[in-house]
Amino acid sequence: MELFRKILTFRKMVSPVVLQLLFWAGVGGTLYGTYILIELKNWAWIFAITFGPLVVRVLFERAILAFRTFDRLGDIHDELARLNEKVS
Repeated sequence: MELFRKILTFRKMVSPVVLQLLFWAGVGGTLYGTYILIELKNWAWIFAITFGPLVVRVLFERAILAFRTFDRLGDIHDELARLNEKVS
């Protein structure tokens, strides 16, 4: 119930989970595109298999960084509140 409350009050984000699913879909799409290039006997498949998943990873890491930063700031806030209660 606590998790549900946190999701409804935007204390816990659901977008990182969605981004992880989209990341794997992007990797799958890259591999499928590489397969198509191999079937077409196009030499560019070498670059697609090498740099495709890497580019997808970098793009999604940049997107998820904001959510991880938000989570860490929330942890800091909670810890400071806990320490403040100890002092008072």
